[in-house]
Amino acid sequence: MMRYVHSAMHFAREATDVPNVVRNLVRHAELIRTMFWRDFTARYRASFGGLVWSVVQPLVMMAVYTLVFSTFLKVRFATDADPWSFPVYLLCGMLAWTSFSESMVGSTHVIRANINFVKRVVFPLEILPLNVTLVSTVQQIVGFILLIPLAWVVSGHLNWTLLAVPFILILQIMFTVGLCWIVASLAVYLPDLGQVISLILTAWLFLTPVFYPQDIVPAWGQFIFTINPVAHLINFYRGAVITGELPSLLHIAGVGLLCLVVFLLGYFWFMHTKKGFADVL
Repeated sequence: MMRYVHSAMHFAREATDVPNVVRNLVRHAELIRTMFWRDFTARYRASFGGLVWSVVQPLVMMAVYTLVFSTFLKVRFATDADPWSFPVYLLCGMLAWTSFSESMVGSTHVIRANINFVKRVVFPLEILPLNVTLVSTVQQIVGFILLIPLAWVVSGHLNWTLLAVPFILILQIMFTVGLCWIVASLAVYLPDLGQVISLILTAWLFLTPVFYPQDIVPAWGQFIFTINPVAHLINFYRGAVITGELPSLLHIAGVGLLCLVVFLLGYFWFMHTKKGFADVL
């Protein structure tokens, strides 16, 4: 019993060693950059348009959503008669959710897809789930750059709170990478985890205010959003882009602390479990 207690205490001490995590990632910065560029360009390598598709894809998605919701369906908020405001609201959520969900799904097979690296003792496997997240994040960044002109056209001005978007993005990356480290590790030992994650993400999507305003949900169901970190991050984006209002510093600090905890726990979970990958694969 004491052995398990000491192991848990040792893990807890390691999980709070932020400088060690930062040093390890910085040490592999050049490898992370190389792997990122390799995987990002691989998405479009066989196409004639090449990297142009990284801009065309989010642009087409935004055009379709704007056309369908503002022109065909004429969806609008009860307090806003302008049907063009809803596509901006929707896209703020969709861009963040798509990046998050793609990272989670990609992490379920990233270790098995790079089994040749598992056999190399010196290769830092922890950068593989991180790389998956960074590649998905680039598409989100491109989408947000394209979204800003649309938000300006709809509202007639740009809010200074847009300056907070990079900070929100950092919180999202920390939360996503932390979960991806856990999922990537478990997927090595549980081959069917990919299907389970897909089901979880489907339910998670509809329990997150991506397609609908949060205030239409009855009071008894609001707690779902309170315990949903992705819902908080999406609301941060919408406040920064649309309303020009940010939550209180206490609220931001609470979500930031949660993202940091998930990031650290995910990292040390992966580092402790990766020792057995070669035996399983």
